[in-house]
Amino acid sequence: QVRGNLTSQSAGGLVSLTSSTITSIGGEFRLFNLTFLSTLQFDALTSAKTIYWEALPALPSLAFAGPLSKADSVTISNTFLTTLSGINLNTVGTLQIDNNNNLKQFDTQIANITNAVNINANGNQLAVTFPNLIWAANMTFRNVSSIKIPSLATVNGSMGFYGNYMDSIAAPNLTSVGSFATGVGSLAIVANAKLANISFPALKSVGGADQIANNTALHAIAFPALTSVAGAIDFSGNFTTYVP
Repeated sequence: QVRGNLTSQSAGGLVSLTSSTITSIGGEFRLFNLTFLSTLQFDALTSAKTIYWEALPALPSLAFAGPLSKADSVTISNTFLTTLSGINLNTVGTLQIDNNNNLKQFDTQIANITNAVNINANGNQLAVTFPNLIWAANMTFRNVSSIKIPSLATVNGSMGFYGNYMDSIAAPNLTSVGSFATGVGSLAIVANAKLANISFPALKSVGGADQIANNTALHAIAFPALTSVAGAIDFSGNFTTYVP
């Protein structure tokens, strides 16, 4: 165990960081500005309080056999990673994945996101899958090629899709976004040029605004179960069919 932090920062000659015995890191696991790090292998690590990895331009993959299944906060930014295999969280507070230009796939068993997930500015082929995600506080997706959220039932705050490359968005079990009682939490689907289909068949309420705008390939909108929107309704674009 490491009860405090495990940090490697601006170690210009470091090419490999490995451990076969560390199972948990009680503080922050911080890797920053490691320009030659190409091997990151932790065979037994299953938990860390905080993951913060930034500026790892030579790291192509992870070797985490655990897998890493528990963390309060995860930030992975500006790396050479193509997948995040080996990170398979059950619950997380904040998940920030950004500026990883080679990242093509992110699959995780996360069931609850208690603060926010923000996935943006990664490679334009990134496919994101949350098969078991049921509850999230806030969700933002940018520059994503596909998103699968089949089990998602509740977003307690806001949910936004901006400038993505996907052709469809489906949330078959989502019943609410935000809180209608407090007027907090909006749904936004904006500037997704390839988006041709959206499906929210169970969505009943939106706490804030409901915005669908500038999705040039989207010609039909349907919210068959929607009964309550506390904020503004802003639908604009090329669609010709709207089914309330």
